[in-house]
Amino acid sequence: MPFFALKNLIRFHFLVATALLLLRPTVAIGAQVSGGSDPAANPSALAQAGWNTHLDGAVEPNGVFTLAPGPKVEGVVFLQGGHWSETDIKTFHEVEWVDAASVRLSWAEFERADQQFDWEPFDRMLAEVKKYNAAHASARRVLQIRVMGGRHCPGWFERAGVRYYDTTHPKPDNWAAPLHAPLPYDNPEFLKQMRQMYRAMYERYQAEPLVMVYHGTWSAGPWDEIFHPLGSAPLPPGYTREKFVQGMLEQLDVLLEEFSLKGKVAELPFTGHFPDQSQLDLLEPLLQRVVNRLGRRSPYLYIQSNGWGLKEPERVSTIAWGHERDIQRCYGRVNLAFQALGSNAGKSWLPQGDWVSLIRLAERYEVAYTELYAPDFRPLDVPHRIVEAFTQAEAQATNSPPAIPGFIGFRPWLQQQPRTLYVRDGVVVRAFRSADGARPMARLVTAASVPKECAVSFRARTRAGEGDWSGWAEASRVTELPPGSKCKSKPGSIPMMATSRPGLWRCIRNGNGPDPNPPTAAHGSVERRPQIGCALLSELCASVALWLNRFFKVQ
Repeated sequence: MPFFALKNLIRFHFLVATALLLLRPTVAIGAQVSGGSDPAANPSALAQAGWNTHLDGAVEPNGVFTLAPGPKVEGVVFLQGGHWSETDIKTFHEVEWVDAASVRLSWAEFERADQQFDWEPFDRMLAEVKKYNAAHASARRVLQIRVMGGRHCPGWFERAGVRYYDTTHPKPDNWAAPLHAPLPYDNPEFLKQMRQMYRAMYERYQAEPLVMVYHGTWSAGPWDEIFHPLGSAPLPPGYTREKFVQGMLEQLDVLLEEFSLKGKVAELPFTGHFPDQSQLDLLEPLLQRVVNRLGRRSPYLYIQSNGWGLKEPERVSTIAWGHERDIQRCYGRVNLAFQALGSNAGKSWLPQGDWVSLIRLAERYEVAYTELYAPDFRPLDVPHRIVEAFTQAEAQATNSPPAIPGFIGFRPWLQQQPRTLYVRDGVVVRAFRSADGARPMARLVTAASVPKECAVSFRARTRAGEGDWSGWAEASRVTELPPGSKCKSKPGSIPMMATSRPGLWRCIRNGNGPDPNPPTAAHGSVERRPQIGCALLSELCASVALWLNRFFKVQ
């Protein structure tokens, strides 16, 4: 259970647990003293009792409790480094279809000495975001922040005990560039520095809702992406496949613990420079760790492809140059975002290609946001249809600019997708008190109508006054608990659905069989709203809480 759910166990006294994957539950919870009518006959009425109620990760529409929606990250992101020129800032304010600014710094720039952070580049663009929102009443632009590791790590790291190694990485003109970067495993000081850096970012901006996404980094490589030496490039000392995978899992855990499990949206790239799955199965363990810790398509994590652009020499649009199959494996299990591979501005940039073709791919994979580099905004990359790609409405007139038949631009497409990502955990606390001291527990009654993917289990314990808590008892044995004036419960075993089938998302949403191929279009779903009611039949003091496992659903 995530950290922020564990701390709820300390203060909440009656817990209902269910493992839901893709179906949104509605829950009615109540208590009844002995001698009343059977609460299972009308679970909705249970929620209407006038108890003191506390909600955490839940909402109560019309007396029925549901999980609360999580943060929503969508749109077009203007990506630039730490130094935004006056031209960049002017362009950010002038292009109407931008939704966020993304500032990326090298770790060496950000932390020039241990625990001495330079916040000015982030703060400066946060001020510009606020300025834009203040000038446009309906706007809510946000900020994404990123610190890059690998060859961008601070020079003082080695003096602090971070372990490094030397290898090479390929360049576009087929020569191997030297790379001096942190060891990806057996490197506790690096993990410590990473955790401290993430924590500093969280603590500075945790109360600022306009800082929306905290981008993570991997240890090695020319950028912040996954890096594994290939070919004749030297491997890290003591290398084994198992060590490498374990080291990457440890880095992932730090990001999840410092951002996602604290209720902030994090991002990591699952592309970069690493072997094919047949040589090293890296992504599957990473995906399983994400799903195990956050659930499928958690609103608190986005996985990014940094290779969305024009694939050479075929000159076809791709979701991830060199890692198409890897991103296809991610689809449906995590939320996706695409970062441009390059820019059509020329010079040293890799060409990005036709934006309409690229947006068709983004929509096909239900991408939440896309990151574009500054050169394609200034000036706008009109020759490659950038405006139509991001703004064309489905029924746009054919005069100027020419409509693209059968195409809807990225932002209008997002507006047509009523997608909601729900939080993994919700707690509902409703309390009542015994009128005449400790009483024995009569029984727990549940009224539930849940899909086959769900399971509900209960455990309870009691205590009299401020004495010690009793041991835990399953719901069927609560009458064996000692008399008490308070009770507490927690979930029993919670079966989780787990599979690595690429077609899981599609087959669950549509009720079809496994589909090994990537999706070709968005698919609809039928909403089912299971109701779960519970009642404590006793005259003792009790509190009631609900814990629900996170899921994703298209409404």
